[in-house]
Amino acid sequence: MRTLTPGAWYLRFLCRGCNTAQILFRDLTQGKSNLLATYTVMCQSCGHKATYDGGSIEHYHHPANAKRAVP
Repeated sequence: MRTLTPGAWYLRFLCRGCNTAQILFRDLTQGKSNLLATYTVMCQSCGHKATYDGGSIEHYHHPANAKRAVP
């Protein structure tokens, strides 16, 4: 599991197996990039493995006033 840093940007997707939000990795473009890549990943919650592209991955800005959180 990952700890989210308040104020940081991430790329995330919704698992097609259990519909939970999953963090792919830190978004170093701070939400400004076009998501053109395709990733095959396994859900950390249910283990479902699927392929996600730019249409199913979103930029996520973890609130600056939030406590460190684990998705």
